[in-house]
Amino acid sequence: MEDGISRVAVIGAGQMGPGIAVSTTLAGCQTTLVGRTAESVARGRERYDAALAFMVEHGVVTSPAASEATARLICTTDRGTAAAADLAIESIVEHLPTKQAFFRELDALCPPAVILSSNTSGLRISDIASLMTRPERAVTTHFWNPGHLMPLVEVIQGERTSEETVQRMYRFLQRCGKRPVIGRKDVPGQICNRLLQAVMRECIYMVQEGIASAADVETALKAGAGLRFPVYGPLEHLDAIGLDLGIAVQTSVLPSLCNSTGPGQYLKELVADGHRGAATGQGFYDWQARSVDELRRTRDLWLVQRMKEVGK
Repeated sequence: MEDGISRVAVIGAGQMGPGIAVSTTLAGCQTTLVGRTAESVARGRERYDAALAFMVEHGVVTSPAASEATARLICTTDRGTAAAADLAIESIVEHLPTKQAFFRELDALCPPAVILSSNTSGLRISDIASLMTRPERAVTTHFWNPGHLMPLVEVIQGERTSEETVQRMYRFLQRCGKRPVIGRKDVPGQICNRLLQAVMRECIYMVQEGIASAADVETALKAGAGLRFPVYGPLEHLDAIGLDLGIAVQTSVLPSLCNSTGPGQYLKELVADGHRGAATGQGFYDWQARSVDELRRTRDLWLVQRMKEVGK
């Protein structure tokens, strides 16, 4: 294998780890899914099985391929198994001191050739790796949720990450059937999360200011610009319409956009009132009248259809 990766340890059996393990086992890698407790490992295995079964049910993975992938999976609470891997992917709590301590532990545990990657969604790998003696092998690999269905993985080069580490991860992720992108500056939020946060900020602001309802804001995005984004990005759009026209539109619109550097006031008020979204039954939407599980299923069905269209 050109990337030299055949054994993977995925540390973290919670929300993202099982989906990442699906991707690595389907790519032919012996994979160890590591959880904190026997209970978390059992739940992680259930999520792994459910994710793989969903892919088989909808025709993006064959039953024989799923069986072969499952045979490559080991589930354990023993973090020490990472020492036998070629790649360790961390997907634990999004808390900088915890990740720093864990990467220092991995750095001491794993041989020098092992790549240590973080699935952090917003922290800098440079900060996470600051206590390591070999930070050149630390890199962000941010899988998007759900990790087994979303093609994007952001490979972020830290201030001391070697080019060899970046290129090995990029090639490995391609082998996993992903569409990796490389971030050359280690900034909070990587690439796509920065774009998403900018969109979220304006969505919240428009609801807050009474410009449109939450449903209409999202319909505008889903049925408008968002519909063409998979094949027609915003910078391609600017080139297509002419950069001079782009300047004219930005001159008119940008001054009225939200430019807050903190969370939106409306969002903070919702949380202060005890409305935290689907978990409490109320957020921007009334989740007592809607099903978040059905929303996620609709999302996943759309994603598997896209996978079939591109021949995955």
